[in-house]
Amino acid sequence: MRFICLILFVFLSVVIFAQHYVVLSAFGNRSLDEIENAKPPVYLGEPSSNEGTNLLNDIDGSIKFIYRQGDWDHGGFSDEVYFKTTTDEGQTWTEPQILGNTGPGKQCFATINPVTGEVIIFFIHSEKGQKGNYRYVRSEKGRTDWTYNHHFDSVRFGGMGYGNCLWIDMPDKKKRVLCGVHGNNAGAGCYFSDDDGRTWKPSNRAKVPNLIPNIWQTGSVEPSFIELNDGRIWMLMRNSNDHLWESFSEDKGETWSEAVPTQFKCGPNSWVTTKRLSTGEILLVWNNAMSMHPSVTQDKWSFTNRDVIHVAISSDEGKTWHGFRELWLDEMRDSSQFVNHPGDKGQNESKVAETPEGNILVACGQAPGHRAFLLLDPNWIYQKSASEDFSNGLDYWSSHKLLVRSPIYSRWYHYRYNRKKGAELIPHPTNPEKQVLKIRREADSTVYSQRDCAVWNFPSGRAGTFETKIYLNKKFRGGMIVLTDRWYQPTDTQGEEMAMFSLDIPAGGGVEKEFVLEKEKWYTVTFSWNLETENSCEVEIDGKKLSSKLPLLNPNENGISYVRFRSSSVWPDNEGFLIESVKAEVK
Repeated sequence: MRFICLILFVFLSVVIFAQHYVVLSAFGNRSLDEIENAKPPVYLGEPSSNEGTNLLNDIDGSIKFIYRQGDWDHGGFSDEVYFKTTTDEGQTWTEPQILGNTGPGKQCFATINPVTGEVIIFFIHSEKGQKGNYRYVRSEKGRTDWTYNHHFDSVRFGGMGYGNCLWIDMPDKKKRVLCGVHGNNAGAGCYFSDDDGRTWKPSNRAKVPNLIPNIWQTGSVEPSFIELNDGRIWMLMRNSNDHLWESFSEDKGETWSEAVPTQFKCGPNSWVTTKRLSTGEILLVWNNAMSMHPSVTQDKWSFTNRDVIHVAISSDEGKTWHGFRELWLDEMRDSSQFVNHPGDKGQNESKVAETPEGNILVACGQAPGHRAFLLLDPNWIYQKSASEDFSNGLDYWSSHKLLVRSPIYSRWYHYRYNRKKGAELIPHPTNPEKQVLKIRREADSTVYSQRDCAVWNFPSGRAGTFETKIYLNKKFRGGMIVLTDRWYQPTDTQGEEMAMFSLDIPAGGGVEKEFVLEKEKWYTVTFSWNLETENSCEVEIDGKKLSSKLPLLNPNENGISYVRFRSSSVWPDNEGFLIESVKAEVK
């Protein structure tokens, strides 16, 4: 009997260990407790600049924020490059100090030699007669000597992949450093140096075709690099299409393969940042969104996707990805002063550094009021569930409306539109301690779309469930609930046209011939999908299944991560419908 009990104990121990190991393997050796208890990203304040900045790990364990003072549209930039230091994950920073002087320059980016601690600053020289030349200045003698200032070569470039340099080990035990570069539609690639940045050689370029008409067409620009465990270098590129594109190098950055689109949808002309963490995981920060169509905005510069920035993580060299979470929503997304500054604004550029504690310090955003320092716990990205009952207000929702403006381009409007509040919170009709979100259609000639729409992000999943509680007011005139895989402006009907699944609720409440939702009554609506096994979604209302499943409307690769609640009324509808709560759980 004792022998049988011992065998049973050993068997159960092996099973439990195996299950635990599977969990750890799937989540990058992170425990379930760490994942479940992780908090959303924390706002730490506003960076002093977004132009030509870096967040870099220094050899003493601190993190440096490196930047130029000044502004693209307000008198240009300082010749000096400044830095601030944090040793407490961005909670506090030292006063700014001058790092070095490059002479006249525009945006710049820097890298710190992980062995010597010396700094290389790359910049576009802007002195009269030499505008557009790519230069670098290299420190010596413990960052006290900056006289080593050179051109890369005589080639003129439209820009550089500022924000991401990559140091890699070579077979001769030396370090090679790659710095990204692009030149208009000539493609993206790198310069590489095997002598600590004293001399450089250029790679070939990976070109991305411009496939979307009537927008700013850039080709491949602003590359970001990751060294994979098999020795290849992975390059992701910003471009003017609706996906990130990629290229690989099998010779440490000297040559690059033909560029191809990735699985990552991305707002046209939006930044991408990659980071290898000390755990071996790969972090991806990008814009999983889509601009309103130029035929609607009548302006090829209107990048209306830049209200949000996203994050995903991989523990298996990019084979599978977790998250697709909103890292940050622009705090001015519903402001009538969104266009508060000429030039770029919103959530586009991003820089990241890993803290000694294993968290991620992020600098993102462009223009005053839009920029943010964030502290991110990587465990949070792995979470498989999320819920909202509006106890945090609309902090995690997009519900604004774009105000109509002149389609004439100017640096002041550069990509952007002022806004006003759309769907808003009101007191709960039966529980005075709670608030609910009201979706209606208000007659308003100042906005692009009168129909309210509220957008919420949850962890991405190819299989999962989404649950919400809704209430149709007495004079409700129509609404819809759709599930999709990226962020669209609340006013943008592409969000419904490109959705995976859509549940229409007509004015009479008849979601099916034999199933009519009564007015002034709460209903729990549950969506269940598994795109690995079928291209449909099952819907239950108060536990009763609809007789027909929702068909898959558009192909999906990354999983579903968004819900949109929208008024579908063709007439003003001041009563609309209410949302009490939302909850998602994915696999």
